[in-house]
This record gives sequence, C-alpha cells and structure tokens, in this order.
Amino acid sequence: MELEAALSRLTQLGQSHASALDSCMRYMAANAWVGGGAPAFAQALAARRASLQLAFQSAAEQIARRIRQLGGQARVPTFSTSVSVAAAQPSSFSGMDVTAMGRLVADLQRAGQELPQAGQRLAAELSALCISSPSARQVGDAGVWAEEQVGDLRQRLAVIQQTHDIGTASQATAAFGLFGGHAPDANGVGKLTVAAAGGDVAALKALVDLQRTGRDTTLAGRLSVWWRQLGPLAQGQLMNASPSLVGSLNGLPAVDRDRANRAYLAAQKAAIPLEIQRLRASSVGLGAETKKLSDQMAGIRDPYQKYGLSQRLERLRESSARLEEAIKEQELKMRQLVAVEKGMARGGQNGRPSALLLQLELGGLGKTIVSFGNPDEADNVAVYVPGTGTNLEGFGGADSERAAVTWDQANRFALTKKVASIAWLGYEAPQWGEKLLVYDETPLLPFAAWKGGPLLAGFADGLHAAHRPTREARLTILGHSYGSTTVGDAAQLRPHSFADQLIFAGSPGGSARKAKELGVGSVWVGEAPNDLVGDVGTLVPFLGADPSEPRFGARQFYVPDTGDFAGNFKAHSSYWDDESDSLANIGYLIDGKYGDLVPFPEPPVSPSSSSHPAPSPHLPAAMSAGGPSPTPHPSPTPTGE
Repeated sequence: MELEAALSRLTQLGQSHASALDSCMRYMAANAWVGGGAPAFAQALAARRASLQLAFQSAAEQIARRIRQLGGQARVPTFSTSVSVAAAQPSSFSGMDVTAMGRLVADLQRAGQELPQAGQRLAAELSALCISSPSARQVGDAGVWAEEQVGDLRQRLAVIQQTHDIGTASQATAAFGLFGGHAPDANGVGKLTVAAAGGDVAALKALVDLQRTGRDTTLAGRLSVWWRQLGPLAQGQLMNASPSLVGSLNGLPAVDRDRANRAYLAAQKAAIPLEIQRLRASSVGLGAETKKLSDQMAGIRDPYQKYGLSQRLERLRESSARLEEAIKEQELKMRQLVAVEKGMARGGQNGRPSALLLQLELGGLGKTIVSFGNPDEADNVAVYVPGTGTNLEGFGGADSERAAVTWDQANRFALTKKVASIAWLGYEAPQWGEKLLVYDETPLLPFAAWKGGPLLAGFADGLHAAHRPTREARLTILGHSYGSTTVGDAAQLRPHSFADQLIFAGSPGGSARKAKELGVGSVWVGEAPNDLVGDVGTLVPFLGADPSEPRFGARQFYVPDTGDFAGNFKAHSSYWDDESDSLANIGYLIDGKYGDLVPFPEPPVSPSSSSHPAPSPHLPAAMSAGGPSPTPHPSPTPTGE
C-alpha cells in the first residue's frame, strides 16, 4: 500500500509540474520566425522541457516496477505533453509582441520558483522508498536553469518596453534584444560591445572595422539592440568620447547618428583652422631656418663641412614639403566641411525636412551620408548612390541636390506617406583623370564596386534594423552611373534582404549578367538615348551586362533624349533635370505608383504599316495592383548605334 500511495503522490506531482515549461514553448513556437539568439534559446528550452518530463516518467516507472516485482498491479501515466500553436497568418507585421514575451519571462520565473521545490518533494518520495534515481536532480536543474534565464531576459525586456512603448519591437530587437545572450557570435561582437560600452575606443573602432567588411549580416541588428540597452547616459558618454565612430555605426537610430556626426563636424570646424594656423607657423619657421642654412653654406669651402650642411638642408626641405602636404590636407578637409554644410542646408527648404548627417569621414576623397527625412520613421526610403568622379569636396553640388529633388518628387506623389531620401557617398567612387589608368582604381573595372558593395550592404542592414516596426517601409536603392555597379555588388551580398527595389540610371553595368542574379524582386533601369555611359556594358562587360538590354531582364522606365550631342555627356547627368519625365518616373517608382509612370512615346507610324494598330502608349507603364508588368520594354537605341 505504501508503494501505491507513493506512486499516486508522484503522479499528482508530475501532472502538476511536468508541463511547467509548456507555455514558454508555446510562446517560442508562435514566434519561431524571430532570429538572432531565439533559435538557440528555443533549443535549450526544448531540451530542459524534455528532461523535466522524462524525469517524472522515469521516477514513476521505477516505483511501478517495484510494485510489479512484489506481485501488484501498477499503471504509469504519460507525462509527455504536446505543444500546439495556431499557424501564423500572413500579415505586414514584422517584429515581436513585447507583451507576449513578457508573459514568457513571467512563466519562466514561475517555473524557476516551483520546480526546485518539486524536485525536493520528488527526492523525499524516492528516498523514503530507498530508490536511487537522478530524476529529482533533473527536475530541480530545470528550475535552476529557468531562474538563471529570468534575470537577463527581464532586464533586456525592460529596455525593449521602454524603447517600444507601442507594444512591438523590430526584428532586430526581437532577434538580439531578448535572446541576445544565446546568439552565435563568431566575430566576437558581444565582447566588443561590452568593452565599447565601458569606453574602450579600440573596441568601438574594431566594430566599425568589422562593419566595413560587410561579412556579418547580423551586426547592425546587434548594434541596434546594444545601443538601446545602453541608456541615455552611456550613449552620451560614448558620443562625447568618439563622435565620428558612433556616428558611423549602422543600426543606431538616425537621430543619434546625426547628433554624433554634427558634434564631430562642429569639433573639426573649430579645430582645423587652428591646425592650419599652427602648420603655417611651423612652415614659416622652417623656411627661415632653411634660408639661413642656405646662406651659411654659400660661404663654406670645406667639402666635408659643406656635405654635412647639405644633408641637413635636404632634411629641412623634406620636412617643409611634408608640412605643405599637411596644410593642403587640412585645407581640403575644410573645403569638405563647407561642401557637407552646403549639402545639408538643402534640408528645411521647399518643404523638405531637416537633413540628418549619418556619416562623415574627412580627408582623401572623403565620405558622407545625408538623409532628407528620418529613414527610421519613413514609409518610402530612397538611397541614391553616385558614380564616377564624385567626392566629398563636390558633395554640396549635384549629389546632395539629386537626393533633395528626389525627396521633392517622391513626396509630391505620395503626400500621405513619410519620405526619406538619402545621398549615400559612403564609398570611394572611382575618379577620372590620372586614376583612369590605375588598375584597381579605374572606373572601367569593378574594384571600386567590390570595395563599396560591402559598405552599402552594411548600411542597408542598418536601415532595416533601425526602422520602427509600426511602419511598413519600402526601400528603394538607386544607383547612377558607376553607382549602379556598386549597388549591384551590394545586392548580391544580401540576396532577398537588401532592398524592395533597385533603380539603375545611366548604368554602365550592374555587376550581374541577369537581373535575377541581384536577388531583388523589382529591378528598373532608365537610360537616355544619347547617354553613352549607358552603353559601356555592351562594349566593356567588366562591370556586368548592360542593364538596358532586354535580355538582362530589368523593367524599363522612360527617359527622354535631351537633344544634346552624345559626346559631351550632358545626357548622363540629365536624369534629375527639373520637371523632366525621368525625374517624375523616379518619383513614381519610389512610391510604387507603377501605373502612373510616364510611358514611352509611340514610335512613328510608317505608311506601309498604317493598316496595323499602333502599340498602346501605356504598355510599358501599365501595372497590375500586385506589381510591374513582367515584360521589359527596351530603351530606345542610343545615338551612335
């Protein structure tokens, strides 16, 4: 009777506690699409749940076996439970239900409190029967494990709730915010972020260097969560210590990057004139010393003494040359700052939102990223990638202007939508002149695109990670000239996750033979008939096939002939001309208004074919509600062919 009573008590104990982790499993199963560390956490949770149920099953079997050995009858119930969830329904939501995850943590905490007690009761029952079994320890261990998870998860969830008071979190936050401690970390990002949070500038620089490689597709998501978890005080301290590094990190909110980069800009604007003044004073002093030494040498006839002085004079001249180069570099940086400020000043004009400075690197060709509108809150986001000949010193001209008028056009056609238009000069574009014959810097070869592609891919990762989950964003990346080659390379580094749409304008090649290789569902190309650069892909295939060729598979939008002589390349810069059909079409594409595209004009009807009906002028632009026509329409044959 004692054994039967013990089996009855154990059965009740098991039925009360074997399902302690089931609700947590249901929450994880219902949100199985959450990436980052969630799969590893779900796997560990499943293993603990299985071990818990097996422990009760094994203990009951041991008691039942003892009863049977003594000639009695014993039936052992099963303690295995099933976890069923309703199939997820397709929707536009992309993120995590913070409230549901809060319940998961609460249930996990309850299990952490109850299972150790259940393990102690089970141990007492088995001990009284002189049965040796690891079951009690397994039950207790499941509770200890659950309790260990609660502290970290609750702290992370509190940060998520503070950041996302609307009750949802972005994919990046869901992936790494709650379950980040379980995420695989081959690149050591976890250690670097911990060190960076403590003020380690070397760790912060290492994160920026890793970002530049474009290898880690999860980096922007991790950085997004890490930054939000730091809190305002720690964020401010990092911005003050290393504003340029913080401002370069993809995944951080655009307003925080802007704040950091503006601080860096202001500091450089104050420091560079002082540095130029110091260098010029040193140069004057060095010049006086050089002249004095030259005069001294004129009166010396001893060859040994004269040789020694000549060596010293040579060193002074070398130092003077280095000073002049340093002065030129600082003057270049000052011109670059002026160009960036000029470009940013386009924000706030003509109804545009203020500009956000998302990156700034001075010196050399320089780099910057400027957004008109907040991409984290926009419905339609456009990223303009310029091509050959662009550099930071010229940013205040055409490049910033194109991004600004792109905002104007997209906003004009979608007044109920929030628009962000970004000028992305985040790579070193190839240059004309002497660089044309430099093997790894010429615009005729893809080396600059190979270097820029990972940078652009990482930036796109950051746009996805930082965007607010309550707004469904449409991301279009537009490459002009060689910029389209860079865009094509970046797209292939992030197949099916890079962007919603690509636009190539005046493209010499999109780093691919076919549009489908780019891994983006919607690929459009526009080419002015008298733009010779657009035909480079036909003549020199090193940058990829000509996207305007029908066999490439891209969809075509109309760009008119400017009437200029093709050899002066004016047509190559005409795509953003004021009130042009090409600019209107770019705006329609960004807004997804394919049915409103300005169509290709009807070809002239010859007398011999007058009996046949002319093709519909709206055929190239006709679109169903689901997307663009699958049949590409070729651009008119460029002049010269």
